[in-house]
Amino acid sequence: MAKHAADYVIVGGGTAGCVLANRLSANPAIRVVMIEAGADDTSPWIAMPAGIAKLFHHPRLNWRYRTEPEPALGGRSLYWPRGKVLGGTSSINGMTYVRGNRADYEDWARLCGDAWSFASVLPYFKRLEDSPLGPSEFRGIGGPMKIGGVEPHPLSKAFLEASVAAGIPANDDYNGPTQDGISYSQVMMRDGVRCSAASAYLAPVRSRPNLQVITHGFVRRIVIDEGRATGVEFEHGGQRKIIGARREVLLCGGTIGSPQILMLSGVGDARMLAGLGIPVAVDSPSVGRNMQEHVRGPVLYRTRVASINDQARGLPLARHVLRYAWRKRGLLANTASQVNGFVRSAPELDRPDLQVVFRPSSGEYRDKSFVFHDYPGVMAFVGLLHPQSRGHITLKSADPHAPPSIVVGHLTDPADFEPLIRGIRLMRRIFATAPLAQDVLEEVKPGPAAADDAALRNYLRGTSDSLYHAVGTCAMGAGPTSVTTPDLCVRGVAGLRVVDASVMPLVPTGNTTAAVLMIAERAADLVLGYNMNSEPSSPTR
Repeated sequence: MAKHAADYVIVGGGTAGCVLANRLSANPAIRVVMIEAGADDTSPWIAMPAGIAKLFHHPRLNWRYRTEPEPALGGRSLYWPRGKVLGGTSSINGMTYVRGNRADYEDWARLCGDAWSFASVLPYFKRLEDSPLGPSEFRGIGGPMKIGGVEPHPLSKAFLEASVAAGIPANDDYNGPTQDGISYSQVMMRDGVRCSAASAYLAPVRSRPNLQVITHGFVRRIVIDEGRATGVEFEHGGQRKIIGARREVLLCGGTIGSPQILMLSGVGDARMLAGLGIPVAVDSPSVGRNMQEHVRGPVLYRTRVASINDQARGLPLARHVLRYAWRKRGLLANTASQVNGFVRSAPELDRPDLQVVFRPSSGEYRDKSFVFHDYPGVMAFVGLLHPQSRGHITLKSADPHAPPSIVVGHLTDPADFEPLIRGIRLMRRIFATAPLAQDVLEEVKPGPAAADDAALRNYLRGTSDSLYHAVGTCAMGAGPTSVTTPDLCVRGVAGLRVVDASVMPLVPTGNTTAAVLMIAERAADLVLGYNMNSEPSSPTR
């Protein structure tokens, strides 16, 4: 096997990996190699915001995972998209930008130390973003990640106004002083073009001579010698290769990929590894455990007025294609989810526990392609932000190419039903409130028959799915049973850190991409030895 060497080897060219590649290679004396299993982010569907409909099941740019049959969901196996491309899932997701709640990071601080408190992470959030709402105490400008807004459809405007009339406060900035309330979505795009981690962080620096980006490189394992990560074994161009890491290996495989690679490298539950014939380097039973994922319940309504469904086919769609090509405006320059709200299912809660999302369209995936309904319709979702249910990732075999076993565990804790049911009832109240009520023809899902709590529980068992925000499978913590330390180092292995959503000890209140970017920004300073008690260095470092 061929051998090479670098100072830092980054495993995974996704959301966090692109941040690290940028920040670490800013020093020309440091050689950085990043290995990505997927392709370059050159597909036109990535840059086009509406291209998510094509990316959701893309055979080349998406890992297309499936969970095991979920016992609390009637044995359904859920589809889990994940980006297999530079930029990772930030290149294929819905682009919604949510930092989470201040209280989330105070919880992290209690588990991992004050360096993860809201006051400590806020400078990193500000550093990474270029927000039209900044500069301010809470928002930044000049960062790599361009934050923009949506062109709201009239039905989105009606939903927002009805939500306020139904009692949800309007909030112009849910990433600002308070998260509670509802507004149009903040999105990671600008001027009709997606802003992914690859376009924001990697593209501007990819020509640096000390940065090598390897695409189509499939990582088999981390090489661990005498308790230290010394390199990475991977497949590329039909050959197995090993690249050495003089300083550190930085694992950025995500909530699914990182625990899988750790276990393949001998870091995990010793009994399970031995049963698969994998030599045990570190007995760490928590690897792959503690998985937390937001579960969502959908509602669907027919409308009296035109929704996006009417524009998504035939001559109207052709006009939108021309408009996007000419001005980067219109239907193809928009995201599917145009309204975001954060509410509390009970007044005594210390933060929102429900996320309300509205789409001025409706449809479904058939044969892995999204098909809009042939009638005017809209969809909304209520997401449970702090589920009690837990899942896990384990290996099915020692073959690195075999997908891992994913058990999300949605609704296995009965406590998760009550807030979701309250959320469904809130949705019904919004749709029955002016001005939206006059646009609604009928409720299709859950439907009038789902009137009481028992019927809504059955409905949720049969229809709820994931919001694709899974975290926690390599959770950091101060205790010896955590997979990673508060500095993101893998316990029991020197020279190895995990930098991605898997290190989050608790799932944030909302979408997770912004938090992953923040973690990666902080990780870069940790790796380079910057003082975390002072203001982080500038984005141009």
